[in-house]
Amino acid sequence: MEIFNLEKFKNGLSEAERNENINKYGLNEMSRKKRKTFFQIYLESFKDIWIIILLVALLFKIALVVLSFFFPFFRASADGIEICSILASILLATGFSSFSEYKNTSRSEALQEEYSKTFAKVIVSGNIDNKLTKEITKYDTILLQAGDKVPVDGLLISGFVKVSQAALNGESREEEKSAASDFSHSLSTDYSSKHKIFTGSVVTSGEGLMIATVIGDETEIGKINLSLSEENERQDTSSLKLKKVASTIAKIGVSAAAIVALMHLFISFSALSFDFSGYIAEVFYILANTLMLMASVVIMAVPEGLPMMNSLVQSMNTESMYKKNILVTHKAAFSDSAYMDVLFTDKTGTVTQGVLTLCGFINARGEFTKDITDDIIKKSIVLNNLAKVSSTFKAIGSNNMDRALLNYAIEHDFVKDYGRDEIVEISGFDSEKKCSTAKLKDGSTLYKGASDYILDSITHYEMNGEVFEFGNEDRERLLQEMKTQMNRSMKLLSVVIMRDGKTILISVLCVRDDVRSDVVETMDILRSAGIQVIMVTGDGKHTAVSIARDANIVCDDENDLILSHDELEKMSDDELKANFSRLRVVSRAKPLDKKRLVLIAQEAGHVCAMTGDGVNDAPALKAADVGFAMGDGTAVAQEAGDVVILSNSLTSIKDCILNSRTMARSVSNFLIFQLTVNITTLLINIICPILGILEPFTIVQVLWINLIMDTLAAIAFGSEPPLERYMKKKPKKREESIITPYMKSAIATSACFISFVSISILSNLFHTRELLFPTYNSNALFLCVRTLMFTFFIYAVIFNSFNTRSENVTIFEGISRNKRFIFVMLFIAIMQTFIIQYGGVWFGTQRLEIKALLFALLLSLFILPVDVIRKCIVKKCNISN
Repeated sequence: MEIFNLEKFKNGLSEAERNENINKYGLNEMSRKKRKTFFQIYLESFKDIWIIILLVALLFKIALVVLSFFFPFFRASADGIEICSILASILLATGFSSFSEYKNTSRSEALQEEYSKTFAKVIVSGNIDNKLTKEITKYDTILLQAGDKVPVDGLLISGFVKVSQAALNGESREEEKSAASDFSHSLSTDYSSKHKIFTGSVVTSGEGLMIATVIGDETEIGKINLSLSEENERQDTSSLKLKKVASTIAKIGVSAAAIVALMHLFISFSALSFDFSGYIAEVFYILANTLMLMASVVIMAVPEGLPMMNSLVQSMNTESMYKKNILVTHKAAFSDSAYMDVLFTDKTGTVTQGVLTLCGFINARGEFTKDITDDIIKKSIVLNNLAKVSSTFKAIGSNNMDRALLNYAIEHDFVKDYGRDEIVEISGFDSEKKCSTAKLKDGSTLYKGASDYILDSITHYEMNGEVFEFGNEDRERLLQEMKTQMNRSMKLLSVVIMRDGKTILISVLCVRDDVRSDVVETMDILRSAGIQVIMVTGDGKHTAVSIARDANIVCDDENDLILSHDELEKMSDDELKANFSRLRVVSRAKPLDKKRLVLIAQEAGHVCAMTGDGVNDAPALKAADVGFAMGDGTAVAQEAGDVVILSNSLTSIKDCILNSRTMARSVSNFLIFQLTVNITTLLINIICPILGILEPFTIVQVLWINLIMDTLAAIAFGSEPPLERYMKKKPKKREESIITPYMKSAIATSACFISFVSISILSNLFHTRELLFPTYNSNALFLCVRTLMFTFFIYAVIFNSFNTRSENVTIFEGISRNKRFIFVMLFIAIMQTFIIQYGGVWFGTQRLEIKALLFALLLSLFILPVDVIRKCIVKKCNISN
């Protein structure tokens, strides 16, 4: 340990010494999670399972192209187009995802940078200099005064202060710190140390000089910050579910490719001539075609648009969230909001407005009044108070309770009537004793604090300057009125004076933090959404329950479970799990209660969220599936959280859940749409060869289907608006498959209908050849029939997109809020018609007459009533979605 003379630090370091220490020890800067560059984020996006599948398909196609230079049999006219199509899908998907993540990372860093711009009074060469806290170096001397936030871990070398360490340990109890005589406590990590002061503490009273002995990452807050940043990113529920889908689709694609390949080989070899001179060449040709056919089938099976659509939806939702004062810093956790079924919320500022107001007084006779009648009450409000009057005549410093009382005194113009020189010693609010006290020169002591901690000790009461004995009847009347006021969500503070061996009740102050006006409605929505809200607060039980009742968190007094910290502590984990569904309020909660509740909820299979703003909340925020950090909270809490609620409002959390559910719904709807197309093309390609139709789609047609149904449709579905009805269903379980019974019914019905009609057209089941193409020869006839089938296929898929976007019979629900959907589908229809009429060379199509186009359009329209019937059956059978 370095040995120093403490006296020499009272004038601070010189500039030369500071520069030397900066070079030797560095500055007071905490490590932040190293911000990834756009290129790093972009590279990481290639780890997505869907992107990996596409890359494999792309490499396979490139390999075939390379082989074609040596073996012409592998050459296909559409190789270049197919490669470009897959590459475009990869680049679009990774681009959207990377841009969204980079943008939100930049916003989060800007918020943290703004938060870190705090100043400290540093003594340099005997002069006080205002410096940014990150400019402090080791062994700087800092002047601490009431209201200051401690910028480093340090040793008090002069003066006496009281500090609140709530930001570190959640305890509002103040610690007394006195000057050290040597450096023996300089590296102490004990929060109760009499001489060591820690970063993040707030000076509530006194004044002193402190030496910075530990800076940056080595401080206690710095260590917490580092431990949080070292944890690995967790994967969200949606991604895990989609991985399972990807695995299943990959198996289906490979299986279908194998079936098609075997059928193609059987049919081709059956027709193979045994002329030895050309036999080897024909075998190579068949094998080359088989390999290309397998590649095409696998590409048909893979929904290229899904990763892009997922990224697009996330990007659009995080952007809209920012406009609603919600900053998404971890997209994975934001996605998990869709599956969240438990929300642990604090009270102040989230359920309530966060502004305390002194509403009235109860005298010892149990009478409530809104006006102060006794001088002693005014005196107690002003003197037993650590808040200060600012230059703008507003209360600053201390806690929100002291500020509320002092603001009352300022508003009623009696703050100047009582001089602080009457005070001998003042002690701020102590969380253990639940009170603040002030000793006066006349020997009396003013007490202000929790009524249940003092009422049993009261011997007398004072009214209008007269002192009376406090009897049992007085106590009963007082308790009755206090209960009445607590039922009005009042927080009660007893004001007592102790003198001449008597404990004299002066008044009970009624302070209220009003419930936010939108909370009751929000609670109704959250409850209907299947989300259990549990309020975790440091308030007493009566006040907590009253506020919870006003906020509609507590509705059933008989069944709702309300626990205090002591009651919670006595319960085993198994007991808590057994009663968890009834839990609504935890009062007098301590920081470790939060993390325990989160872990218990997760062990019970819940997806839970936690709100928090202090350093002590960081572990619980990190442990929760979704951590909602408050916008006015500490930087460490915001770093630990996944979503920053800039407005601190419970309603903003509800908006976050709604948008996350909308995102999950959009992905599900797109999956129905996409898998319908993929399974239909697979069915057609498997069944048609059995019927002697070897090429139902050309390679370019398959690519066109992939382009419009993957990429363009992804943009359309990604723009779906949030609908309030999504908040009227219970969230899906974490372990449930993303492919629900409803989705299976939708995919099966549409795929079967489109496949049946398409194959019927090709096999002339509807006599389409005689009806529409009576004069065509055999070669042109097959081209016309295939073009007709291709046209029907695209039109049917377009109409099915309207079926898919809503599980209701009304297919146009919310369509006015998604004009992009209409534009995309109209564009696809126009382009399809244009391709048929003018793209024959590229697409292998034949121009159709108007009657053929109308026939295809009419047939495709039938998918609308078919799906309506399915929806009615599904609803009647109560098949879950």
